[in-house]
Amino acid sequence: MEDLPTDPGLRPRITNYSPNDQDQVRRAYLLAGPCQPRDHAFPQKIFGNKLRRFNKDWFGLYSSWLEYSVSKDSAYCLCCYLFKPDIGDQAGGDSFVGEGFSNWKKNDRLQSHVGGSNSAHNQAVAKCQDLLKQKQHIQTVFEKQAKHDEDDYLIRLNAAIDCIRFLLRQGIAFRGHDESENSSNRGNYLELLKFLADHNDEVKAVAFGNAPQNVKLTSPDVQQDIVTAAASETLKVIVEEIGDALFSILVDEARETLQHMRCNVPIRARPLDCVFESRGLW
Repeated sequence: MEDLPTDPGLRPRITNYSPNDQDQVRRAYLLAGPCQPRDHAFPQKIFGNKLRRFNKDWFGLYSSWLEYSVSKDSAYCLCCYLFKPDIGDQAGGDSFVGEGFSNWKKNDRLQSHVGGSNSAHNQAVAKCQDLLKQKQHIQTVFEKQAKHDEDDYLIRLNAAIDCIRFLLRQGIAFRGHDESENSSNRGNYLELLKFLADHNDEVKAVAFGNAPQNVKLTSPDVQQDIVTAAASETLKVIVEEIGDALFSILVDEARETLQHMRCNVPIRARPLDCVFESRGLW
């Protein structure tokens, strides 16, 4: 749509565009506004024994539709160009659409082109207004839906973070050996999230089956991302609290199973005295 010709004398007929593209072309021209080169040096023509030319003051009188073609030295109607195929010939025949109007001696034809309230021109103007309102309505619907989806996502995310924060504080495992929907015990994270949803209508309305398939926030990858973010924020707080103070770290390992090691990382600093515990496969 960026390559649409702006000079009305060089535009193809609106019917030359694919029917699927015509409304998009119309919107593009309406949003750009009529072509009104006010600083152009309008050439003079001889009419009878007088020199006449296009008067740029006409742009002020007919600002919403009057256009001027530099290439054709002619005036055009934007609204009738966009919707003439739907309404038939308007006053002045094809002069304000295809051929262009250039009889500057008879400038009263501009007003006669507008005509009465039910003229072909005013029907075209009404169609232009309806098209823009339709676009604005659709855009408003999209914006409202996007805001609604964002609000739902934040509720789901905060619920997931609350569950993960609880499990981290208690040092409880997240995953279950069977996390399928038919499982009687899907693991601590999913069961805790379900418990929260069962006791909170706001969470229940947006979680599990009520959530879009791609943003349920229940997958192991999502859990790990939130845990990683929590670890990063925790480390940031520890660093900020220690500041420039001297500190010591003592790493203590203990085997829990054949494949699992527990690693405790106590940090001592004045005035800070805290223990940061990390668990994982070692």
